[in-house]
Amino acid sequence: MAGTDQEAQSQNLINPSKIDTSVRPQGFWRSIALDAASVIAAALFGYAYYRYLMIGSSLWFVLAAMTFFGVTAVIQVFLAKKSGRRMLVILLETIAMLGWFWHDNPTILGITAGILLVMLLWGYVSAHMLVRNSVEVPFFGASGNVLGKLTTGVLLLMVLIYVPRIDGNALVVSRQGFGTFFDWTSGLVNNFYPQLALNGTFGDFAQSFTKMELANNPSFQGLNTAQQNAAVAHNTQQFVANFTASSSSPVATSTPTSDAFYDMLNGVLSAWHSQSSGWFDLGWVVILFIGLRALGVVFVWFAQFVSLIFYEILIASGFMKVTEETRTQEAVSY
Repeated sequence: MAGTDQEAQSQNLINPSKIDTSVRPQGFWRSIALDAASVIAAALFGYAYYRYLMIGSSLWFVLAAMTFFGVTAVIQVFLAKKSGRRMLVILLETIAMLGWFWHDNPTILGITAGILLVMLLWGYVSAHMLVRNSVEVPFFGASGNVLGKLTTGVLLLMVLIYVPRIDGNALVVSRQGFGTFFDWTSGLVNNFYPQLALNGTFGDFAQSFTKMELANNPSFQGLNTAQQNAAVAHNTQQFVANFTASSSSPVATSTPTSDAFYDMLNGVLSAWHSQSSGWFDLGWVVILFIGLRALGVVFVWFAQFVSLIFYEILIASGFMKVTEETRTQEAVSY
């Protein structure tokens, strides 16, 4: 028996049992699916913005794609444990976003790519460190970190990609998008000035504006009805002429008011751009970024709410789970 045991031990030492390394780690395919979803979300946002600039597609499509991209970035913070892999995915996301603009100025694309990489990596690292150093899952703190940096990077992308197109359209919004914003704004203005005709034709607006201006003029009030009508008609024609002089194209009285204001603003900005293109580009980019970043604060709150919904759905579906773990950590003290 002793000899048999010794032979078995020596045989085991000579031919040790092979360790099966073919078993994939838990969540292997899920991690690949999440990485793929992140790159697809980045590509979808790039495509949405490309279509918006090229044909003036809906701004809501751009916001929806940006929200989807933000949600995947938040989930990556909690599930992407290896920084090197996350950096590779961020590189692929940047390429996917900017790939639609490959024909643009290479210098601008390079600057934009560098800014995107820095902001996305900064957001991931700061949020990931917060997660690692917290006892409980700091969802709102981590999501706020990553979404704040992501929003800044994406808005800089939008502004820098838009700069070379100022010659064609000085306004960053399309005519359709401006019309939607104008209709919403006109509802607020009519609460204070109900006599202004903002939702009709430009001729109706010009006449209503002229009447409002002349209503408080004592000389106008002293005229009879026929004289008042003549004064309104004369001043309306003068207003239309002055308005058209500032517009990028002739404005007919039958033109919708929103289109008339769109052409006028575009004409004013184009005139400033032709006088001093370099300074105008710089100043207009700064103004646009500051305005968009202010709106970006609201977007971060909204994206956090949407991310929380997806976070809870993924936990409920078993795609991911929250567990407790103990760890030994070194500390420096006196």
